[in-house]
Amino acid sequence: MMEQLVVGIDGSPASFEAFEQALQLSRRTGSSIKCIYVVDSRKTEVPIVYTGSSFDISLERIYLPLDPNLKDYYVRIGDDLRAFGKRCLEMCLERCEKMGVAASSVIREGFPTAELCAEGRSGDVLVVGQKGENAQYRRAIVGSTTEDLVRTAPLPILVVPARRKEIKRVLSVYDGGRTSENALRFYVNAMKDLAEDFILFEVEEPETPDSAIEEVTLLKNHGITARLIRRSDEPNLTVIELASREGTDLILTGAYGKHKIKAYILGTTTAHLLRKSTVPVLIVY
Repeated sequence: MMEQLVVGIDGSPASFEAFEQALQLSRRTGSSIKCIYVVDSRKTEVPIVYTGSSFDISLERIYLPLDPNLKDYYVRIGDDLRAFGKRCLEMCLERCEKMGVAASSVIREGFPTAELCAEGRSGDVLVVGQKGENAQYRRAIVGSTTEDLVRTAPLPILVVPARRKEIKRVLSVYDGGRTSENALRFYVNAMKDLAEDFILFEVEEPETPDSAIEEVTLLKNHGITARLIRRSDEPNLTVIELASREGTDLILTGAYGKHKIKAYILGTTTAHLLRKSTVPVLIVY
């Protein structure tokens, strides 16, 4: 059972979409919501300016006198960001109150990934937008903070694209690896009544031939009727194509494949999903 969702809010449209998805999920599961806004310390700390270089044979650093106006400027930036974050969180709390969902909020200062991970430990799922406040600066995969979180978060993370959906049909990506099994068990324990339809997609031939069938039995024993689709039947079928064909509202996946180190270096099915998916992706470690 899920007790609390932790939602990262940065004021971007994507983060508010993530909040709305969390709000919908909380109403279905009975969980509360904690919203967190992080004042990025990289924007509020006065930069250090010095003369000299690493090639200076004297190895000395002569720091330039700080312009008093420069310090005031960064203080104002911090004040403005905190005021902005407060308004964002107030909007979210008002929305939760209107929808009858228990909610709390907190403002933290520091590096966004570290602060979100730390706050995330108080919840069951961390919910973030696929792209954040710097979405205009296109990255190869997802927003910079989201990408860092996916690699380092200590708990399941739900990545929400620009358009959220009401979750009625779940597609679970299964490769026989530990994290894909963890994903199924997390769903069984925390979200089993969420969707009306559940699809288990076996993306590669497992070491144990009947392992996917065993997982279908596990789901059935917990009241979840699952359809099994094997890639061997349709070898060119991708997760994204299947999700589109089946009208999937949520993709459930493990963070890594069976060969974690190789996958981390070369890129995984998960990374591809984060890049291309138009529906929320729930990643479990």
